[in-house]
Amino acid sequence: MRTSEIIKTPWTSEQVEALNHYQKSGLMHPYTCGGNRKDERHLDGEGILVATENGWICPFCDYKQGWAGKFSIKINEIEI
Repeated sequence: MRTSEIIKTPWTSEQVEALNHYQKSGLMHPYTCGGNRKDERHLDGEGILVATENGWICPFCDYKQGWAGKFSIKINEIEI
């Protein structure tokens, strides 16, 4: 992905809301933990990340990610 196609942290509250909507939309594969997602701590089996103003966090470990694709905040514009 080219750098012009990504957004970096910090994210606005509107971006956080859009990213978390993207994660739950099911239209594309969600952003997932870059750590050991198959261990017993990752209860959902994937480590689906949660957006915050400071970036993605894994709710099961200390993994963090500070970028997302711009398409992810435009999920509301995609027609199903």
